[in-house]
Amino acid sequence: MLDEPTLEQIDAILPFLKLFEHPDFVAGTHETDAGSGYPYFRKSESVAEFVQALYDNEWVTPEFDWPGWRESEMYISNPESIQTADTITILKLFTTHVRGDRFCDGHLAAMFESGHILAILRRLRVIREEMDE
Repeated sequence: MLDEPTLEQIDAILPFLKLFEHPDFVAGTHETDAGSGYPYFRKSESVAEFVQALYDNEWVTPEFDWPGWRESEMYISNPESIQTADTITILKLFTTHVRGDRFCDGHLAAMFESGHILAILRRLRVIREEMDE
């Protein structure tokens, strides 16, 4: 059973939304390793800091079987479904994307490029605003 994220956990990552919404934001660059010739994605500093903040604030949890969570596909392929996500679903999505990137380089980049990470953070902002009401 996963714990609901706290206000402190939410507040720790919401500032990244403003960074990622900026018109000049770039999640990173697609590069090729000179030695092996394999392509990889080099995260921008702000994305690397975001990933670290997710770990530091327990938005990425080992207590969740992310590879077996098939609902993630619905949220990725049907972006409007994020508008109904709760904080546990958001925690699962962040875990899935960050951990998935460790096994499939470029997954997180694709989630940024598609606007999926922005949509998750925007939903989290709405949830946070509702907590203040």
